[in-house]
Amino acid sequence: MRSNKLHKWPDWIEWILCTLVSGALIFCLYRLSMLDLKIMIAIAGMLIALDLIFLVLLLKRKQFKWTSVVFRIVLLVYVLAAGYGTYTLNNTYNALNDITSSVQSIVKIDLLTKSDSSLNSIEDFANKKIGYSNSADSFAASSAMSEINTQTATVEYVDMNDYQQLYEKLMNNGIDGLIIPHNRISLLKEEYKNISKDTKTIESFEAERQIKPVSSDIDISRKPFVVYLAGIDEGDDPSIDARSDVNILVMVDPLNNQMTTVSIPRDSYVPNPALGNGSDKLTHLGNDGALNSMEGIEEAFGIDIDYFAKVNFQSLIHIVDAIGGVDVDVKIDFNEQDENRSFKKSDKIYLKKGMQTLNGKEALAYARHRKTAGYGTTGRENAQQQIIQAIMKKLTTAEGITHINDLMNVASKYVATNMPLSSIQSFVSKQLRDVKPWSVDSITLKGGSDATLTTVSMPSTPLSCYLLSPGDITKVYNAYQRMFDTSKMKDFKFDLSANPKCTIKYPKDQDISEYMITSADADRLNPYSVYYGIDRVDSSNAQVSEQRAQNNNIEIVVPQAPVYEYVPVAPSVPEDTGNPGDNTTTPSVPDDTGNTGDNTTTPDVPADPGTTPDVPVDPGTDEGGSVPSEPVVPPADSSGQETN
Repeated sequence: MRSNKLHKWPDWIEWILCTLVSGALIFCLYRLSMLDLKIMIAIAGMLIALDLIFLVLLLKRKQFKWTSVVFRIVLLVYVLAAGYGTYTLNNTYNALNDITSSVQSIVKIDLLTKSDSSLNSIEDFANKKIGYSNSADSFAASSAMSEINTQTATVEYVDMNDYQQLYEKLMNNGIDGLIIPHNRISLLKEEYKNISKDTKTIESFEAERQIKPVSSDIDISRKPFVVYLAGIDEGDDPSIDARSDVNILVMVDPLNNQMTTVSIPRDSYVPNPALGNGSDKLTHLGNDGALNSMEGIEEAFGIDIDYFAKVNFQSLIHIVDAIGGVDVDVKIDFNEQDENRSFKKSDKIYLKKGMQTLNGKEALAYARHRKTAGYGTTGRENAQQQIIQAIMKKLTTAEGITHINDLMNVASKYVATNMPLSSIQSFVSKQLRDVKPWSVDSITLKGGSDATLTTVSMPSTPLSCYLLSPGDITKVYNAYQRMFDTSKMKDFKFDLSANPKCTIKYPKDQDISEYMITSADADRLNPYSVYYGIDRVDSSNAQVSEQRAQNNNIEIVVPQAPVYEYVPVAPSVPEDTGNPGDNTTTPSVPDDTGNTGDNTTTPDVPADPGTTPDVPVDPGTDEGGSVPSEPVVPPADSSGQETN
């Protein structure tokens, strides 16, 4: 009898392990909360029943060699299977928890000086001048100054409107150092190619921007919702604020299993909430965080966005490789730089047209490419949507499911979202209860026009921008509204290729947001003006817009009543001035328009801005001087390189 018990001790150890693993598996299923309660209870009951059956067999079986071997093999297989399930569920929960609970908005700030400067530390800036821009980024400026003041308290700070002016002042020895967010340096590189050689970094700081908690409390398993997907082409940390080169809206209707993706051009001219809703390129909004981009898109299209998800381009490589590649129908033959933007021939990615399985680097190259003639930005946006849809499709296959642990390990490092974990759990739980195929549509905005305009984040240089058309805005708004249609999608016909004709009604009962500039306004725009909105209801309300411009010390033009700043000149023909005598008249616009000089005459509404003498004063400066009588508009970039 004693010998029989000794022979069974390995079986007892296996059974104890079996019981522990079963308990851990039940706990992980409960914590993940993605299965219906009834299903979880059924699984828990089955696991407990198996443990009891194994116990009875262990107690009742006779000691035969072959039965002992079979019993131990069965227990071992069960322990391994349940252990793998426990590991996968725990890994999935931890990854989702990391993605949703550690959302940060980190601003990296550099203190620069000239590369040939003798200054090498913060202490060396005692009694020196450091430039900053409170209007461009007060958060970064105040954060850096707080750090600097802990090491030296005798610094003189010089505030200017924008970083281009500050950089010029640094190069001309007007200041000794420059506080600038790291993501703004990439903007300056387009204008100043040698900035990396001409400057050196004295110190780098990091500051965490406060993120507002999610205000959306909708049940996304039952109600439509919108996610803003931001692709950051800088570094590998999604918490770092940087330009968003990929901007995609994912509209999800969980009741009808309908998903619509909308690619918004990175150069779209939209309001920048962080800078007083001044018009800016959409890609620049990401420098102030994903929430800032969300708010700007909401203002542009008149829709509500519930959540954001941030990824960087490097993460696409890891995600695609983690799931074993994706099947994509490549539309063109092309070659593209690798993930490090290397121009070496050996580093380039070459792809042929046609259906093929892409690895991570190839998928990134396809998502980035735009330089082939006739392909351009629209082709790139379509490619990005193809990649997203291919990833989603792969995850629903048996092969994709086997890579779930690899995917979770990657996602926890390279993806960030403000969608609560509870919402994700609720959504997945509903999909597992009611398994149905999904219909995925895509919208590409291509009805607008290119333009060279000044942006609020870089007011010293006109840039290549894209003016969305009213039809583009209508198309997105209609796609958003149709999610809330109570009719079943199978009975509802909708052609995304058509241009729906309806009137958008924003909360302010305007056809288009007062802050939104569209292609319909193109003929009335001045390339040297920073726009803070257009009053399309009543031109007499222009003063409100002017006041916003005055507060920012830069110029605004309201198309119905344009207001420019002019260099004072004596009119060549007195009769044409509209003045009764030779003396300069008092301007009817209040003195706080930002003009310098006591004798400047500001017309109320120029009869023809195109024929008015001289051009506006350079935005952001109050200097007059001799300037050309006709503005020279720099041509849009045709080199194929990415612009700011």
